[in-house]
Amino acid sequence: MNDAIVSLASFQASAGHSEELGLRLGELLLRARLDATCLGCELLHDAQQPQCWQLRGQWCSEQALHSHLQLPHMQLLGGLVAGGLVQQMEMRVEPALAG
Repeated sequence: MNDAIVSLASFQASAGHSEELGLRLGELLLRARLDATCLGCELLHDAQQPQCWQLRGQWCSEQALHSHLQLPHMQLLGGLVAGGLVQQMEMRVEPALAG
């Protein structure tokens, strides 16, 4: 049985902060890729909607993602919202498609 899951975190940058948000999300991406339970991760940016960003990760299990979200560097997400870089954020988790 495949327990792998996909996490999708969507962000809308506050006005004038898209570039900085992209840099910060890039830092989170690099740290996620270092996690042994991360099966792959990418940062997507929509050229038609430059304020919109998405972090997409594949994890070996839901527990692996939960453990990753508890790591100290993940506190940066709260800082992005508190610092005014993020206007809106949404996260969802779904089963990974079997390859």
